Amino acid sequence: MTAYDRALKLLAMREHSAKEIECKLTAKGYDDTEIAETISKLISENSLSDRRFAYAYVRSRMRRNPEGRPILRMRLREKGVASDIVETVLSEFWDDEEYLPFLRSYADGLVAKKGHDGARAMLLRKGFRDSEIRAAMQEE
Repeated sequence: MTAYDRALKLLAMREHSAKEIECKLTAKGYDDTEIAETISKLISENSLSDRRFAYAYVRSRMRRNPEGRPILRMRLREKGVASDIVETVLSEFWDDEEYLPFLRSYADGLVAKKGHDGARAMLLRKGFRDSEIRAAMQEE
């Protein structure tokens, strides 16, 4: 199987960052030149997009285990996503308040388990700002 075919198989399962694809192909023993050509071809075909990956990643994390911007920023940088893409995606997600329904649902569950103060403390540890927590808990 060529590096390109293996990369397409990976991308058929979920979005990946270019760095993730590079690491997985390297681990499978493909040479650097073939990997670079594969990544370049995938990007030019729009099959591979760090921006699309970052958005899908943020949405997935917020759905399953919400985290604030600082933590998501760190996680995306670890995945090899460029800082400008990370900032753009996070800004759009927060400016459009897409985070809020996920955070509200999560906060409701925390309040039921830990009480109001416990939920607030947990959300602060997860990197949410006080204003975001107030909005999620629908406080004035």
